[in-house]
Amino acid sequence: MPGPKNDDLFALLQRLNMLLVEDDELVRDSLALFFANEGCRLEVRESAEDGLEIIHHRPFDVVITDFRLPGMNGLDFLRILQELQPAAQKILLTAYMNEEVLAEAFRLGVHEFIEKPIVTDDIEEALTRVIKRRGLAGLAVK
Repeated sequence: MPGPKNDDLFALLQRLNMLLVEDDELVRDSLALFFANEGCRLEVRESAEDGLEIIHHRPFDVVITDFRLPGMNGLDFLRILQELQPAAQKILLTAYMNEEVLAEAFRLGVHEFIEKPIVTDDIEEALTRVIKRRGLAGLAVK
């Protein structure tokens, strides 16, 4: 199934609040720059604890988190996010995909996984599927 043109995707994403929780500075800064260049609002935090602080004060449409984080891991972060913001769409980044991680992530409402190393096409495809599946904020991708 063909996805939207990138311009259509980013026009929709510009209307959403997104959060990235990633401890790898290069990945975090690269994605922040990528989304900023497309005019999208992406908050970035380097730990689950920092992510928790912001989700207590602000709603997010899309939350992208790494599985392996210092301190609290990504699944524990998603467990709390699910309680506080169950409507947030969840995307898990990981280089450590296994059945146990997959099962727990699905239970926590994660429907998109992006394996590391990350390429922007994978992010775009995952976001396209999230928008199509959930009709985020009443938006539909043609």
